[in-house]
Amino acid sequence: MNLGNRAASRQILLSVALGFSVTALAVVSAQAAPQAAGAKEGGAGKAENGKKVFASHGCAACHGVSGQGAAGPKIAPPPLEFPAFVKQVRDPVGEMPPFTPDQVSDADLADAYAFLKSLQPAQPSTSAASLNGNGDNGKKIFMADGCYECHGTVGQGSTQTGGARIGPPAISLDAMIQYVHHPTGQMPPYTDKVITDQQLADIYTYLKAQQPPAAKDIPLLNQ
Repeated sequence: MNLGNRAASRQILLSVALGFSVTALAVVSAQAAPQAAGAKEGGAGKAENGKKVFASHGCAACHGVSGQGAAGPKIAPPPLEFPAFVKQVRDPVGEMPPFTPDQVSDADLADAYAFLKSLQPAQPSTSAASLNGNGDNGKKIFMADGCYECHGTVGQGSTQTGGARIGPPAISLDAMIQYVHHPTGQMPPYTDKVITDQQLADIYTYLKAQQPPAAKDIPLLNQ
């Protein structure tokens, strides 16, 4: 084979190899594109892994094991679209700490979002729906059982104890009953033998009556 033929053969082989590489890259890109698009929209998440992500990153401590709300607001099913959900996690408003991509990846957030999407709102129990609270009795129980020691005398919360603000409650009576009996944070559990659902309904009514003072009633703000 002369030099001209060898050069031509090399050119043909190079073209074939280049064409194969471009085709392979196109196939990989085509396969990855739906996955990326799905992750962006929160539709490609795996709920089973999302449940693990939700627990391992401490989300349940504030939002409840099923996102039903506790110290933090109810987030299941998510009231936000996936992009807004990610933005809230990365750059939150309020007391929630931010989570960087190094702490939790977008893929894990998609899984957590899928987990929360799979949860249906808890229906109030028949007992909770039928309870009528007594605020005066609730105040007595709140003080006698030592709830004020962590949460403040009117449920305003405490930076010293780390107790969350719970007055007025941001969750339903049913969610409060479930959380007191089966807490997920540092709060110890109080079984129904220690405090009954009726007593919790009384406390709930007491806390519901607590409203933050108006600015005009705070002396330091009127100096």
